[in-house]
Amino acid sequence: MAHSRLAPYLLGFTMLLSAAGCGAHQPVASTPPAGPTAPRILPLARVIVLETSGSPPPDTSVTFTAGTPRTIVLTHGPPENIEFASVSFTARAFADSGQTVTVDLKPRPGVYGLDLATTLPFRTGEASLVFDYARYFSAPARALQVYHSHVIFERALAVGRALPDTQIELLPSTHPEPDDIEAALPVAGSYLVAAPQ
Repeated sequence: MAHSRLAPYLLGFTMLLSAAGCGAHQPVASTPPAGPTAPRILPLARVIVLETSGSPPPDTSVTFTAGTPRTIVLTHGPPENIEFASVSFTARAFADSGQTVTVDLKPRPGVYGLDLATTLPFRTGEASLVFDYARYFSAPARALQVYHSHVIFERALAVGRALPDTQIELLPSTHPEPDDIEAALPVAGSYLVAAPQ
């Protein structure tokens, strides 16, 4: 009796397996991959920078004592005041524990990018930068020509560090949450969210 009730389910399962074995189309995940992107150095002209239409965050300067963890959050301007980016420093970030350190953050208008300066150098990998583009994600027209989809463009995004001679280093980046992109910072400098062309 139990076998007769299971028969339709077993038949459906068998058909599903045979369809999979015959090269049935597998859907592509709509979320970015969990693993970090590979680092790359490219000419700045060979990347597409993620744009934002939101009101830019104000320049921000924060002073604190090295040796304690610290996160600085930047928000878009009024009226929404939605998160734009956050910069975090671990307790080990600065070698001179107990010294006063000042962090200056200057968002770049029209794009997901900022300039970061610190009065003390920090250790590589002990600071991180997260951009939050949930509200104001704006793929440039060139991105849609190259990637043909907002989702594919988003998957290709990385946090990039501006280098001399108009080059950019796309850092290993992850998506800790949907619409967030994060990278460990090697040094102070200028950072942008971008994808290769």
